[in-house]
Amino acid sequence: MYVEFLWQKTPEGAIARQIAHSFALDGRFDHQVCVAILEEGIDVQGMTLQAVDQSGAVVAGRAHRDFDGRKKCVPADLPAAAVPGQWTFKVYLDGIDLAVGERMIDVFPTVDALVSRAPADVPYVLGRPNYDSSIPPGDFHGEVSWIMHVTRSGSVSRVEIETAEGVGAKMRDRALAAGFLTLFPPDPARAENATFRRQVSFRNSE
Repeated sequence: MYVEFLWQKTPEGAIARQIAHSFALDGRFDHQVCVAILEEGIDVQGMTLQAVDQSGAVVAGRAHRDFDGRKKCVPADLPAAAVPGQWTFKVYLDGIDLAVGERMIDVFPTVDALVSRAPADVPYVLGRPNYDSSIPPGDFHGEVSWIMHVTRSGSVSRVEIETAEGVGAKMRDRALAAGFLTLFPPDPARAENATFRRQVSFRNSE
């Protein structure tokens, strides 16, 4: 079971997405939880996603009857009055009482609180290329790396492709888009030539 957190909903047809390392309860961004079943041949007829706070209390839950095992991203449904802390999102398939997948994430009261606690040299939102469905799965072998130039405000001003091998050569535009989606905490002491390197490797199952 694959569980992924997104900073906000990815637009239809986008070539990159924003991976979230933390959520905030203030509702400024439509945080998302993405779920997919990686194993083939499993008959799925819906799922229920539950959010459990640090005390073990279920603070949110919703059934998604249209889930068929393929990757689906849904709103995290974070209650504004909930208690911040380390939460666990649990996935239950219909008809199964035991969670088949789960993942933890730190939840903060506000985006400002989240950003203030994040290390200045590490992104709190990480852009990642979306897969190109026109490329056969068997061809996903290679890698792409890129260099991001980070401003003192935390945005990325420029992205350069460092290497692009194999299928990575076809993912260059997606890597560039991912770079610009990456967010860092503001840092007035950040050097004007500050950079951050990111690499993604693609390995098929063969």
